[in-house]
Amino acid sequence: MIETRELTKAYGRRVVVDAVSMAVGPGEFMVVLGPSGCGKSTILRMIAGLEDPTSGEVVLDNRVANQLSARDRGVAMVFQDFALYPHLTARENIAMPLRIAHAGARSLADDMRRVEQVAGYFGVADLLDRKPGQLSGGQRQRVAVARAIVRDPRAFLLDEPLSQVDAHLRQQLRREIARLARRLRVTTLYVTHDQQEALALADRIVVLESGRVRQIGTPQEISSDPADVFVAGFVGAARTTLVQGAVYTDRRGSSVLDLGEQALNSDRVLPGRHTDRVVVALRTDALRPVPVDAEGPVLRGTVSFVEDLGAELLVHVATGLVGVPAAYASPDAQRSGGRVAPHQRRPLDDLEEPFGELVVRAPAGTRPRVGEAFAVEVDLDRVFLFDRSGGRIRVEAEA
Repeated sequence: MIETRELTKAYGRRVVVDAVSMAVGPGEFMVVLGPSGCGKSTILRMIAGLEDPTSGEVVLDNRVANQLSARDRGVAMVFQDFALYPHLTARENIAMPLRIAHAGARSLADDMRRVEQVAGYFGVADLLDRKPGQLSGGQRQRVAVARAIVRDPRAFLLDEPLSQVDAHLRQQLRREIARLARRLRVTTLYVTHDQQEALALADRIVVLESGRVRQIGTPQEISSDPADVFVAGFVGAARTTLVQGAVYTDRRGSSVLDLGEQALNSDRVLPGRHTDRVVVALRTDALRPVPVDAEGPVLRGTVSFVEDLGAELLVHVATGLVGVPAAYASPDAQRSGGRVAPHQRRPLDDLEEPFGELVVRAPAGTRPRVGEAFAVEVDLDRVFLFDRSGGRIRVEAEA
């Protein structure tokens, strides 16, 4: 089991990991997900013993490990840049942890049998006599992963291991890594900035932003029930558009979402929210193209761009709604002078750039023209609302 308790890392006044607490159960595959620079790799390096925390604890199998050397922690780490020894063959690279750990306690023949067994897991058994310079990027990464698991570590730490591999091979390798980790029942902590990768691999996901944990949950929980506006905008198989709005509630309790030039009537109850300013998260899976004269919860606009994905189209629709930039979707922190510090959020009125373009899935055979009128039906049950501080607003169905 891996646990961090209020784990913090600062370089001078710059806080890169801010009181992170999480627990990875035995055999669990947990993914740490967040944008570049949010502290993901630093957490992994502190767990591995490669960096010392400023404060807080790393706990391995219920034992505080802060004073343990990296060698004594029983964890294996795979780095983003492969980190293979260029003058050694693949066989020698994979065998290196065994030679260091056993220091002659086992025979060379035993170690070589283990190397060939692990190399077979990743399809590099026929490449063992080549040096890294003779291998492709995907082959080098397979060797790096094989080297990490060759001595049966108690935990497996992977720092964006597939970021330098092409897309097709990346999908294949991540399946192999997940399959092997679960087959060997090795506790795995996997760092990535790719939310699709996180959703595909994880038993649970830790969403990190500016060094802080935003939400921990299963892929389904993170995707369908985001805790705040950052998680809603960053995670999800479908694209998300964040737009500004205001809530107006009538005497019966039903609400209207005023989005500026357009509005959506709702039978959802938002008690105490009359005239409140909100952020509305509109995901692609909550939007459906309909005829331009359709009634109901519909937003209208014009086609600005069409992406042809072969099996379907992604239609970008300019609706005149006032969007929210990514910087606003970071609820409680800003980077100022190289330091993460709390701040007073900017009023919605101060946001000037229009980011409110909707992205809608459409059948491949119905390609609309740029400039054409377009209508989108909104599934209000899949719309998320957030207050001015970025916190989730829970809505209830009218009784």
